[in-house]
Parts: sequence; structure tokens; C-alpha cells
Amino acid sequence: MSVLTSPRGKVEVVHCRRTESQDISCIKNLIRKFTQKLFGRLNIIYLLEKANLAVTLYNDKEEIMAQATFLDYPNWNVAKQDDWVSVFRELDSEIPCTPLNTLFMHLFVAVDEYSIGCCKEMIRTVFKAVPELHFIFLIVPSYMSLGSTLITVFDQVGNIPSLTYDEDFAVHICHRHSHYPQLHIRKAR
Repeated sequence: MSVLTSPRGKVEVVHCRRTESQDISCIKNLIRKFTQKLFGRLNIIYLLEKANLAVTLYNDKEEIMAQATFLDYPNWNVAKQDDWVSVFRELDSEIPCTPLNTLFMHLFVAVDEYSIGCCKEMIRTVFKAVPELHFIFLIVPSYMSLGSTLITVFDQVGNIPSLTYDEDFAVHICHRHSHYPQLHIRKAR
């Protein structure tokens, strides 16, 4: 349970749970033209079936406030599903990403008024739910800006070409330590 405040001062209490198939119609209602430009035209049912993790934020009235879907391979065909690590290592060798510590955001939608708070809460919840997760990547067309919401949690790493389209895509990263740091245990003295 978290409390979100809109820019107008309205307060909402939100709860988090895994996305259910009954959420699909509400998710579709939250998709805007900007969402389609950022993530492409998506089949929500197929995406949820294939998702490694799909998370929904809802308020006390059971209204869906936000939803995010994460898979273990990149979107936009920037790399093969089973061979993306080498592409991302070429991009930045300092990032020790592996299939075990990395997820890719394939969709994020939210109620406009609470989108920044929902985004931050969503990322914190995902890192809390998956202790092995250290990186979340977001890949968008390079000509697109992330908008005022996603830019609050993602930093750009670089650009990579697509395997099927004749354009470049911007790669953005979200580090665990910025949102939900991992605790380290030392021997007692």
C-alpha cells in the first residue's frame, strides 16, 4: 500500500498485485497514442500470456491506476530473443546484464494524473518482488522522447539498430540501487 499525490493535490491510496486477465479491458482504456508510439501496437492478451512479470496498481475502489509488463527479452526486434546479451554488452560493457538479472519493459500505462507516482511505485514494487533483478531496460524509437513520466526512472545508455526496421532505437536503463537497494550482509564481529 502506498499513497500517491497528484500535481493538483488529490490523494490516492494504491495497492499492487499481479495482473489478471480481467484487467485487460481497463489496460486497453489506459493506452494513448503516445503509448502506441513508444511501445508499438501491442496485443495485450498475448503480451500478458508471455510476460515474466505483469504488475497492476489499483486504488481502494478497485480501479486500475497503472499497469506494467516485463519480459526477459527486448522489444522492437533489436536483438534475437535468445541472444540479446552480446548486443547490450557492445553497447556498454560496464553493465553486467545477464538473462537472470535483467527484464525489459514492454508496456507501461497509467492514469495521467498519477502517472509519475505510479511509475515510481511500479519500479520499486518490481525490484522488491524479484530480488535477483538488477536492471530494467526500456527500448523506444530513437526519435521519441520518454515523456515526463518514464524519464523520472530511466536513463539513456545509447542507440542500437533494429534487426527488422530501418531505424535506430534508444536504450534506457533503470538500476535497482536507485529505487530499492539491495542489502549486503557481513559477518558479525
